[in-house]
Amino acid sequence: MSSLFIWGKRGACLLALLMLAPPARPIVSDPAKPRFLEEKAGIASKGTPEQRILSAIDHIRNGNLADARATVDALLKEQPNYRLAYLLSGDLYAMRAMPLNTIGAGAGSTAAAERIADLRKEALARISSRMTQAPQTLLPAHLLVFAPQQQYAILVDAEASRIYVFKNVDGVPVYVTDHYATIGKLGSDKFREGDQRTPLGVYFVNGHLSRPYLDKTRGAQADLYGVGAWPISFPNEIDKSEGRTGSGIWLHGVPANTYARAPWASNGCVAMSNEEMLDIAQYIQVGQTPVVIVPKAEWVTKVEWQSRRDAALSLVDGWREEWESLRTQPYLNRYAKQFKSDDGQDLARWSSQKISVSAGKSWSKIRLDNLSIYASGGPNPRLTTSFKQDYRSNNLDNQMNKRQYWQQEDGIWKIIFEGAAV
Repeated sequence: MSSLFIWGKRGACLLALLMLAPPARPIVSDPAKPRFLEEKAGIASKGTPEQRILSAIDHIRNGNLADARATVDALLKEQPNYRLAYLLSGDLYAMRAMPLNTIGAGAGSTAAAERIADLRKEALARISSRMTQAPQTLLPAHLLVFAPQQQYAILVDAEASRIYVFKNVDGVPVYVTDHYATIGKLGSDKFREGDQRTPLGVYFVNGHLSRPYLDKTRGAQADLYGVGAWPISFPNEIDKSEGRTGSGIWLHGVPANTYARAPWASNGCVAMSNEEMLDIAQYIQVGQTPVVIVPKAEWVTKVEWQSRRDAALSLVDGWREEWESLRTQPYLNRYAKQFKSDDGQDLARWSSQKISVSAGKSWSKIRLDNLSIYASGGPNPRLTTSFKQDYRSNNLDNQMNKRQYWQQEDGIWKIIFEGAAV
């Protein structure tokens, strides 16, 4: 009987202890939240919007999804209309459920396939540009001779969807900056009005259409050009002589609801994000800045660049010296068989007229000032020379701004067009 009393007393004490003791810590801190949905906080990358979008892609490739998410979220907070960033954001959500093998695979909609393909092309263009470090280590083969008053030159690489700015430092093109750019929907090499291609060649910025001006003249259409537009001189002299048509080729921004457009999306203009267009604009001298648009940029060493520069200068000075010294036939040999002048003369008529004029000369003196030489690329590369010509002789004094276009004929550089620079 006493034994039962003792065990009953012990049981009552144990029950009291269980009731008074604090609850044990659970093994799973939040049983209602599955572990596979947890995502640690990442660190957002710094830099320009392009640097951050590329950093996010790098993070995804390396499996660092937390930093990728943080970077994309921060970028979208700053640039809420950046469609490529939204695409990456969707991919990051989709990757919680399945692996993806390409950018945009998480969208899962065939209805927007074309738009997704454009965004994928934009991403690839940006990635490819980063892999090419040429502008910082090599020189552009297209910018050979700056005129003294030309402080900067713009180079557009159509294939890479890239626009570059170079500064004239004692005649040498020194890299300043570069940005992603959009060209024509059907590519480059514009030939006729409305063909949705971007022209190739050497042009000059010849105006500035501010956003307030566009609002007044274009109404609602002004938003297509974003922060403003900077027209270039297409068609130039050689374009017109070849029958190329069109107008309104501008450098410009993008609509307010867009951060950037696809690589091939304009009607022929070169378009950039509004932020980057304003960055480019600070280097533009209206009436002076050359815009050299090439199918693919060529980068060369300083030694090779100097060699090409010297050869181009020698061509022009050889032409000048033969004309000045009244050596008419060697002078005329500088002109190509398909030559045309700005007043429509072919080589035969041009030669006849020059021989006649030269016969009446006893002496002449020719000086070329403000000379610039730029090279276009492609299957038929050309040199565009511009200068102020001061011509004096025994029976004529004349000053004019002149432009020549040179092209190789049987491996020899010859003039295919000459006339007043407009």
